[in-house]
Amino acid sequence: MRGIAALALIFSVSTLPARHQAPIERPATREIVLEGTISAADRLAWLERAFDVPAGTARIDVETNYGHRTEGTAIEFGLYDPVRFRGASRTSKTGFFIARTTATPAYHPGELPAGTWRLLMGVPSIRDGIVSTYRVVIRMTSEGPVQPTPFTLPATAAAAGPRWYQGDLHTHTLHSDGYGCADGYGGSGPCAVHQVVDAATRLGLDFLAVTDHNTTSHHADMAALQLTSRRLLLLRGQEVTTFYGHANVFGTSEVLDFRIGAAGLAARDVFARARQLGALVSINHPGRETGERCTGCGWNAPGTDYALVDAIEVVNGFTVSGPTAGEPFWHARLNEKHRLTGIGGSDDHGASTRAGSAVGVPTTVIEAETLTEEALLAGIRRGRVYIKVRGPDGPEVRFSAPAFHTSMGGTIQLPTASSIVRFRLAAERARGQQIDVIRNGTLVSPAPAPPIAQNEAVVEFDIPVQRGDWVRINLRDSAGVTVIANPVYFR
Repeated sequence: MRGIAALALIFSVSTLPARHQAPIERPATREIVLEGTISAADRLAWLERAFDVPAGTARIDVETNYGHRTEGTAIEFGLYDPVRFRGASRTSKTGFFIARTTATPAYHPGELPAGTWRLLMGVPSIRDGIVSTYRVVIRMTSEGPVQPTPFTLPATAAAAGPRWYQGDLHTHTLHSDGYGCADGYGGSGPCAVHQVVDAATRLGLDFLAVTDHNTTSHHADMAALQLTSRRLLLLRGQEVTTFYGHANVFGTSEVLDFRIGAAGLAARDVFARARQLGALVSINHPGRETGERCTGCGWNAPGTDYALVDAIEVVNGFTVSGPTAGEPFWHARLNEKHRLTGIGGSDDHGASTRAGSAVGVPTTVIEAETLTEEALLAGIRRGRVYIKVRGPDGPEVRFSAPAFHTSMGGTIQLPTASSIVRFRLAAERARGQQIDVIRNGTLVSPAPAPPIAQNEAVVEFDIPVQRGDWVRINLRDSAGVTVIANPVYFR
């Protein structure tokens, strides 16, 4: 440790309790139930059931069920809106959804016009003497602050439940400029979404965000691939790419306007729209250069309202320190009293090549109640996040102030203007790591100290703090920083 007032080493690991996420306002849902029976008289018939869709509907979910499936009865399902055919799935799916920008494979996304829709039911087989009862539940979700999540893991996924999940929050495919993948002929070419997903799966990641530039067209591919990804959650993203900086927006399939500077559009307008949609905003690689080589890569959008920003990409790919790193920009915003979560993203553009793939470097680790898009974004908003700079096999950390029952991302109300607070770092795979304690962007007493001697350790130390301070830690080894943790705040 570096000049810490009190230091204790205990070679075991403590687990910090998860905090429950606050309830989120949800859009209104209207439910219709269609019930009936079919018999041999309906064999080889196409039946239709009409239902009304109100104006302002953002998503339609259909869940189907019928009897005698194992006794020869089959019903095929499809859907028509007031104007056109929207898809059919034979007997391959018991449920499906349609939204403006994505849909279950076999169905067509697009606007959901108000009016009379028709559920199509075909009866290819039913035995004589059988009467089968069907029940179809149709849920129509209105526009609202939270967009329904189209991608979910099976209920039996091994990763379900409260814990720390790790993944990559920034990747690209052929839907924008992901063109560094092996083409099978010794060269490189476009990266299909499945190649990025395959790379993340090989690493054993829990989640992956695909964030192509100024589009969400890749979300349709992701919806199909989620059906085959039983342990990797696919997180909806888009990189809003402007002449004044880039920002990832997570949790919506609505495309955000990226034309900052045109027609009076400002960054605050884009971010306010994201907030209205219930999405999360992270400013990407804010310290990068801007010019011919990378137009708008550094963040310099005038009048940015950081109250509408949730996170900062502190580590972009292999850039951890130096003049283009994100850490100084992040620290400056924290010192302006903005509460912004530090995250990382690989910004990968070539997932299928061993030499070119950066998927999972860095890895962002998020504490969440379960492995869903909603829970992961809630974990980022709470600041329950740290970054493994070199990938998923890096050190595991838990940083807290035990006397205040507060962990990274939390806020402590000091009883006096200043105080000495004891912090605890619990770490695994920590042999050889040194701890940098950072208060308000400044290294506390940067005197060298012996590295941690064990793979598993708990380190406690006292730091003087005042109201308005923030304190966090980095881990480093002889090659540089390995872990970047989020702060504990004092108010």
